[in-house]
Amino acid sequence: MNNLIQQYKESLKTARKMYRSATDEDKKVIAGMISDLEFAIEWMETGRCPENRRGIERRAAYQREKLFDPLLMQKYFRSNEPVYEWDDHEKESIITSWDKQRIEDALSVLTEREKEVYLMSRGYCLTYSEIANYLCISSSSVQTMIERAEKKIQKRISESLFCMCS
Repeated sequence: MNNLIQQYKESLKTARKMYRSATDEDKKVIAGMISDLEFAIEWMETGRCPENRRGIERRAAYQREKLFDPLLMQKYFRSNEPVYEWDDHEKESIITSWDKQRIEDALSVLTEREKEVYLMSRGYCLTYSEIANYLCISSSSVQTMIERAEKKIQKRISESLFCMCS
């Protein structure tokens, strides 16, 4: 990567020399080349797009962190729960006993209603409005329950030695 950056910097120097002796018409084209080279060099040096205000490491927690692997959660729910009228998936039993115990431990802090809503959202991938329709509640209530459940699960995971290992 350092070699590539060095080549781009050399090309930038060459483009700047050409800009000084170019005609007005050529200066427009060369200025665009210089701008593109500077953009690419900054991107390679910093590891992020220069136009973005924040890198991925500065995103909000809800944008970058997942409590569990979503596919693992779906397998867990589909292997344990009874078949619901709104669920057209088959039961899955491909989940290790360790993963099952970890998930059950983390979910043990939820109320029955929170667990039901969390199951529908994360296990069966239903939208908030679909869940709200099935349970005859508002979408904002569903969102609040999901947020509350995720906070409880996160707290349980951070406090539990059982859940810390992956």
